[in-house]
Amino acid sequence: MRKLSLIVATIALGLPSAAILVPAPAMARHVRAAHVYKVCRHSKGKAGLIGGAVAGAVIGGSVISGGLAGPIIGAAGGALGGRAIDRSLTAKKRCRYYTRH
Repeated sequence: MRKLSLIVATIALGLPSAAILVPAPAMARHVRAAHVYKVCRHSKGKAGLIGGAVAGAVIGGSVISGGLAGPIIGAAGGALGGRAIDRSLTAKKRCRYYTRH
C-alpha cells in the first residue's frame, strides 16, 4: 500500500511539470489571442433637449404669467434638464464591447 501511494504521489507531482515542458511553438499554434475593443457612440440628447424646451415653455408660461419671460426661462431650464435626463437614460446603451480574433 505504501508503494502505491508513493507511485501516485510521484505521478501527481510530475504532471504539472510535464505541462511546462511543452515547447512554446507547439502551444502557440493552438492559442488564439482575442482582442477586445470598445465602440461608443455619443448621444447629443437632441430629443430630450427639444422635449424639455417645449415642456419648460408651457410650464414656465403658466407659472410666471404675463409676458415672454416665463416661457423663455422655462424653455431654457427645460432644455437643460431634458438633455441631461436623455443623456443619463441612454448612457448604458452607448458603449458596446466587441471581440476580434
